[in-house]
Amino acid sequence: MKKFQTNTKNVRKKLILNSILFLLLIAISVAAFKTYTLETEKRVFKTDAIELSDIRNGMFNVDAWEKQFAIVITKKLESLELSGGQRDETRAKVEKFLNESIDKFERTYKAKNEKDKDFLGLSLKNIGADFFEIFGELKNQVPTITEDILNFLESEENRNSIKDYILAQVNSYTEGTFQKIDYTTYNNILSKYNAETGEACIAHISKKLETIIDKQSVYNIVLLVAFIIMLLLLFVFKETSNLTITIYVLAAVHLLALGVFLPMIDIDARIASMELQLMGEAISFKDQVLYYKSKSIMEVSSVMLSQGKTKVMLVGILVLLFSVIFPVSKLISSLLLVFKRSLKRNKIIRFLVFKSGKWSMADVMVVAIFMSYIGFTGIISSQLGQLENNIESLDILSTNKSELQYGFFFFLGFVIMSIFISTRIQKMIDAPTVKGLETEVSLKSET
Repeated sequence: MKKFQTNTKNVRKKLILNSILFLLLIAISVAAFKTYTLETEKRVFKTDAIELSDIRNGMFNVDAWEKQFAIVITKKLESLELSGGQRDETRAKVEKFLNESIDKFERTYKAKNEKDKDFLGLSLKNIGADFFEIFGELKNQVPTITEDILNFLESEENRNSIKDYILAQVNSYTEGTFQKIDYTTYNNILSKYNAETGEACIAHISKKLETIIDKQSVYNIVLLVAFIIMLLLLFVFKETSNLTITIYVLAAVHLLALGVFLPMIDIDARIASMELQLMGEAISFKDQVLYYKSKSIMEVSSVMLSQGKTKVMLVGILVLLFSVIFPVSKLISSLLLVFKRSLKRNKIIRFLVFKSGKWSMADVMVVAIFMSYIGFTGIISSQLGQLENNIESLDILSTNKSELQYGFFFFLGFVIMSIFISTRIQKMIDAPTVKGLETEVSLKSET
């Protein structure tokens, strides 16, 4: 009777455990799918924003500089007010310039006429200019000419004409000096989001990204909570069944899939702001992307395998082997061993289930990725810091936005869960052997 009651309790415990695990698995499946789809959508938005912020479309773009010059010229002409002391100061400068120009022209004129002397050694043109006081009369007209110039500059219509002329000259110079820039990709992105300017488009994309990140955070919390509960259940419930192990393996499959298909690291180096002064006005560029890369394990392997270079392909094969093939083989072998105990004597199966954790380099991969992140962060921060210190004439503020991505944490979660699954399978496989030994001992004692 007691044995029957004990068996009934054990059945109930297993039923409760499997029900909880099944519900957790459903939550993990839904949250994993949503996280992957949101991450895919986020990467599209992020790629577009990076393209718009790329330094090729900003600091390294002659058209962007031309726009900045236009703003400075427009501000200067619009703020030009020739009245009071400012008018007197401007008048003095203009008069000085005109007088110096007349003197220079007089010297040049007479020097040229010295070559055309008559038979008496005289220059009739120079004598005529001195006799009629042509250059002196010009100097007498300088104040009147100066007033006409000042009045001309005060006219709004004339200011616009001057501005248009200067901008036309700048545009003519840039078109004749620099190659034309292809704006096809840039314009396609603007058209995609119905934006008129890059700044407006980036602001629109940023709002979209904030919404996606908020949603993603919710699903990631669901994954984290489900993952922690599963690990706790591994400790609380010592007895496990084939169905229990299967659910744990399926949960690990979700973590592995997210770990290898989602980006692990974003390498993002930017110039947050760059400013210089031109005619008292600031020319500035903000949030200029110098370098950006975001890759998952599968993308890194694919890129390396497609290079066609032996050494690079070898590295790609190793990354694929240790990060994907070994973990997948381990999970499949775990299920085979659970449902077919006779395979416990198979050396390959035992290696994959119990030993590959030490040799598959899964944990080493996690550490390597983390160390690479730290290394990249240090290198980028150091180089950007040197950029700030070496260019004294510019006000440059650099930033390093490199950060670990969700793929890293999901892969880490898989490594942890796979270790606990292997431990539980080990106990599960060894348990019948122990009972068998106890039975054998008892039979010998009775004999």
